[in-house]
Amino acid sequence: MTPVGRRAATKARTREALLVAARRVFAARGYGPASVEEIARTAGVSVGSVYVHFASKEALFTALVEDQTSAAVDHKAALVGGDPQETFAALDRLVTDVADSREEALLDAEVWLYAVRHPEFAGRLAEHEVRLAQVATDELARSWDDVDPAVRAAVRDDEVVIAAAALYHGLIRLRRVLGEEAVSGDLYSRVLRLLLHLPAGGDPVS
Repeated sequence: MTPVGRRAATKARTREALLVAARRVFAARGYGPASVEEIARTAGVSVGSVYVHFASKEALFTALVEDQTSAAVDHKAALVGGDPQETFAALDRLVTDVADSREEALLDAEVWLYAVRHPEFAGRLAEHEVRLAQVATDELARSWDDVDPAVRAAVRDDEVVIAAAALYHGLIRLRRVLGEEAVSGDLYSRVLRLLLHLPAGGDPVS
């Protein structure tokens, strides 16, 4: 590897270490109390190294969120393709995995809180959500033929996806607070089936 290549690799590793550290600190502290100094210390680099990669704490936070959200969109988009029963099971696992991880659940909440307080950031976050919603809506329109026509007559596919997203984030928060007895591991899919007028077996309700 050339010296230029080694420098680029080192820079990429430092950036990744900063994002990992930022994730940990922002989840534990929240955006407001988190400091660049603590993030640098957690990453094992100098404060100056943080500013080489990110202009400010806000720039670091938004970079983290955009990286995380983009990866999450790709992951969720992959889940909604194929057999609906496999999709339901995968989405249940996703809800429980995020809710049962303290770091994941806290960061999920922190991102939305920051978006509510910062409209300009909310716009960037919305771009990711719209992308995921479009993928899910297209899949619903194309593959989910068993959805009751009465449901589709009452609610558009894109509105179903928005409601499903709200349910997803809400159940993560409630499972984290109330525990798995209140929010069971398959509650998400059971409510979605109810919303789509599908029984547990996946066939339309008569």
